Amino acid sequence: MDRSNSQRSASPDADRGAASDPPAAGAPPRSGSRRLNLGVLAHVDAGKTSLTEALLHAGGAIDQIGRVDAGTTQTDTLALERQRGITIRSAVASFSVGELTVNLVDTPGHPDFIAEVERSLAVLDGAVLVLSAVEGVQAQTVVLHRALRRMGVPTVLFVNKIDRSGAAPERVLDEIRFRLGSSVVPLTRVLGAGAPAAQSQSLAWDEPVVVEDLTARLADHDDELLAEWVAVPRPVGVARLRMSLERLTRSGAVQPVVFGSARTGAGIAELIDTVTRLLTPPAGDDAAPVSAQIFKVEHPASGGRQATLRMRAGVMRLRDRVPLGGGRSATVTDLEVFEPGGPVRRDRVAAGQIARVRGLDSAQIGDWIGSGPAPAARSVLPRPGFETRVAARDPRRQYDLRKALTELADIDPLISVRPDRGAVRISTYGEVQQQVLAQTLAADFGIDAAFSGTTVVCVERPSSTGTAVRRMGDPDHLYGYSLGVRIVPAAPGSGVDLVVEAPRAGLPLHVYTTLDGFRSAMLGYLAEPLGSGPHGWPVTDLRVTVVESDYPPAGPRASDVRHTTEVVVREALDRAGTTVCEPVDRFTVEAPIGTLAAVLTLLSRHGATPDATDGHGRLAVVTGTVRAAAVGAVRAGLHGAANGQGVLESVPDHFAPIVGGERSDRAHR
Repeated sequence: MDRSNSQRSASPDADRGAASDPPAAGAPPRSGSRRLNLGVLAHVDAGKTSLTEALLHAGGAIDQIGRVDAGTTQTDTLALERQRGITIRSAVASFSVGELTVNLVDTPGHPDFIAEVERSLAVLDGAVLVLSAVEGVQAQTVVLHRALRRMGVPTVLFVNKIDRSGAAPERVLDEIRFRLGSSVVPLTRVLGAGAPAAQSQSLAWDEPVVVEDLTARLADHDDELLAEWVAVPRPVGVARLRMSLERLTRSGAVQPVVFGSARTGAGIAELIDTVTRLLTPPAGDDAAPVSAQIFKVEHPASGGRQATLRMRAGVMRLRDRVPLGGGRSATVTDLEVFEPGGPVRRDRVAAGQIARVRGLDSAQIGDWIGSGPAPAARSVLPRPGFETRVAARDPRRQYDLRKALTELADIDPLISVRPDRGAVRISTYGEVQQQVLAQTLAADFGIDAAFSGTTVVCVERPSSTGTAVRRMGDPDHLYGYSLGVRIVPAAPGSGVDLVVEAPRAGLPLHVYTTLDGFRSAMLGYLAEPLGSGPHGWPVTDLRVTVVESDYPPAGPRASDVRHTTEVVVREALDRAGTTVCEPVDRFTVEAPIGTLAAVLTLLSRHGATPDATDGHGRLAVVTGTVRAAAVGAVRAGLHGAANGQGVLESVPDHFAPIVGGERSDRAHR
């Protein structure tokens, strides 16, 4: 059926001919007081933070638009953010559209902070993905778009910088369809693209060609609308099209597109009208049990922790005792609700609102607050693949440094800390994140720290069988417990297994109550000796068998069992020997078909092993495996090899022995 040759579409704010004219941008929404938690995402330099400023200004929340290059924006508050002109940590700012409160969640665009982005996505009702009308779809645009689709976040696309020289709106629309695979519905057209006076004009719904084109686009995803369109000779009613557009946008089947300029304000009113109409969810249930999600934890200068959370349902009040999961609970001692003009101290926070909460001193990023079960995670981020050595420049502050890093790791489950010969090693996603950690240590803890020796996170596997035993009365054994263990290699990916073969009579079950209690305690005791093997990496894929166990008549103390276990297991590991294994990622590279030869050369140069190459249309897709240590170099080289249009995605796949022994080079991202 060929009924959609036009490249024009429609805007819901031009609904002439419906039962009633829609209100202009800024007018009260059709229902009662509502809340919209809206994310703003983009590739670096697409104008994301500038758009946030423009939205806040248009919504009356600020009197003057801040500038990224001048460090005067509302959401980039870290010194490093102002210095680099990038967003590092998610931030919240609010404005009003009639009775609707919009909480803008400004998210990072740098790849080092993809974890911060995905945490923010989990609490959003919808998102604006910003593209440049000049540069078009960029590498991080593709990554962010896939994250939005994977997590089911309804999205509106804003093509920014239509006033810049070189702006090409139609080319960008074509790139969106090709690179993002998105069913887009343009709602505005550009007048005078590439000139300072460029404007974004809403497409009128009373033009037959516009209505026909919009109907065709929506009918591709709405079978009922298609049936109505075929059955009725006259155009489908605008009210019916509006209903379909809203439903398909919220389901993610289509993505509306608005053109504009954050710098000049063109298209901002149209964008506000579009997101408030199409992305605002139904009002939350204040009468339901409390349900909330923490997506940010900070250390305020006054001490303790300050958690930023999004209320899903119910009402949380000052002094409430709330469950944090895992048997933990805490009392709310202070509440600040994000409202237009900034966070305001309140005695309650209701469904749909975002608030900063004090008193939740054991809170972690990602914690779900409430008595009911947490929803299933929509995305599972891989743990950071890099480690870096951190030392206090003042050796007297080394203990304070380890304590501070341990506290930061306790807040963020994706950070891990382990000792390293008088210093500390901490996991990271990249060098920019290290700079943020350094600034946090200086600002929040007063510690000047040096980062060095960044490497990929390896593991060790036993090379052979190793046994060890320590018995009471041995000259060099000071603990009141005897233990013998045997360590054997296990299948890759199997982790750590514990088997108890020692006679039951020799097991200190009076200390641990049951055999399962003893096994559970022993598994806990293995964490220390297996946390750092002979080469300094965690040891995995092994079976530890308790072959001998004995204790004095008075019975051992739990500390005797723990210390003996640590000593014996470490000795058995030394005798078994270990093989250092480095992480290997499975990658997917997308690039223009004409750059395939250069991309394959790049992959070969860095030791990647392609296992499939698919070229269709203008795009080539290469999949395979590559050492995680080489991913950064491949990503850096891909920009040139693919003429700036290459996209690399990689996920951890397996660990493989390092050829020739432990690798001596340091793999920087």
